[in-house]
Amino acid sequence: MGISQTRIHGGSVYVGGDLKRNDILIDGGVVVGMVTPGSDAEAGETIDATGQLVLPGIIDTHAHTRDPGYTHKEDLTTASRAAAVGGVTTMIDMPNVEPPTDTVELFEAKREDAARKSVIDWGHWVAPTKLDQIPKMAAAGATGFKFYQVSGAYPHDPRLAVNDEGSILDIFEAVSDVGVPCLVHPFNQAIFDALSERAWKTGSPHNWDTFSQIYTTDAIWKTAVGVLIELQLMTGVRLQLVHTHSQGSLELIRAAKDRGQRVTAAVDPKYYQLTRSELQNGKGRVCPAGYVTEDPARIEAIWAALNDGTIDMIDSDHAPHTLDEVAAQDNDAWSAGMGSPQYDWLYSIVLSDVAAGRLPLSRAVALLSEEPARLLGLWPRKGSLLPGSDADLVLVDPGARHTLTDEGLQTKVGWTPYLGRTITGVVNLTMLRGTVIARDRQVMEEPGFGQYVAGVAQ
Repeated sequence: MGISQTRIHGGSVYVGGDLKRNDILIDGGVVVGMVTPGSDAEAGETIDATGQLVLPGIIDTHAHTRDPGYTHKEDLTTASRAAAVGGVTTMIDMPNVEPPTDTVELFEAKREDAARKSVIDWGHWVAPTKLDQIPKMAAAGATGFKFYQVSGAYPHDPRLAVNDEGSILDIFEAVSDVGVPCLVHPFNQAIFDALSERAWKTGSPHNWDTFSQIYTTDAIWKTAVGVLIELQLMTGVRLQLVHTHSQGSLELIRAAKDRGQRVTAAVDPKYYQLTRSELQNGKGRVCPAGYVTEDPARIEAIWAALNDGTIDMIDSDHAPHTLDEVAAQDNDAWSAGMGSPQYDWLYSIVLSDVAAGRLPLSRAVALLSEEPARLLGLWPRKGSLLPGSDADLVLVDPGARHTLTDEGLQTKVGWTPYLGRTITGVVNLTMLRGTVIARDRQVMEEPGFGQYVAGVAQ
């Protein structure tokens, strides 16, 4: 082997479902093999990973870079920088930007712009709301499609909302024909609107507490997921459900999988990580706080689904808003922007659950890397550290503890929803295609290093 290769020495490498005390060899941007630590294999560069875990980088299928149109909150460069220090090596961006990505011309413009801006590899879910554009965008390389059943204030753009079952059937048939995944944000808008009107008529305030009680109503999610699963059965579309946090939804998804349907599910950390007490004590933020619930049965159902495979992926829903925008929820949570920045410490948040015994490491890697790669049709080129895989990886000190603050963040909005939380497991280095892109929470690569992830028909 040539001396151009890089050797990562002394770490515990995650491969084949377990940690192995091997050195990993990288050449030409890919993993070329592993050797025992005492081997004399030549290397042009050796990276000391003593005492650290060598894990696949995160593949995040739920990013809101806010670019174009809302770049006062975030942009492709700042989002990708935050991703790099948080252990994310590939992100797939959402279409709810301005203008929304619903034509092939807008998709191509977005792709050209992002090619100059992203530090990490990236893809783009486009909107399937114009049926004639679906085959055109797929042919142009769109990673897949995404639409919403929820409508209202940004980021739930009414132009991207589809609630009519007949229209959803048409979309599923068209996307099934091109073979790439279709993501849906499930939501029964009619039930949500009816419950909201009832609450306001009885004098309930428009704040986040009232919103929370309504937003987490199980029927709002379960009824939507039930219809989507039936339409998937009719069309065979590759369906990915996001925000799968209700007990009823999880039961329906589990049953669909048992029937062999091509349905996968993701949950984002805010639904089970952040607690109402944290928010009330000022130690955490999320917008609106109605995402947060401490219903023990609901949280227990999420953890069970994460562990038994009903939930396939943890996606970030990295969705920055300014703190001024977050504060608007105190008076009108229905008009406040929804979401929170997640990237800067994403791997550490999940690894803290591994350290606490809530998830085995094998499930964490599956949820963050392996299953997202399979959704995208990229396994095992991405999401693994097998010979021939892209050398997308992180070095993690599993015992390192750090209390999170707003200092030193890469996200443009400059705040974390996990303020004051102590995490266990710190990412010290992130490598993309064999190049170190972040080290010791400093970004090492320039915008434009990222490569586009095109859709793969499955």
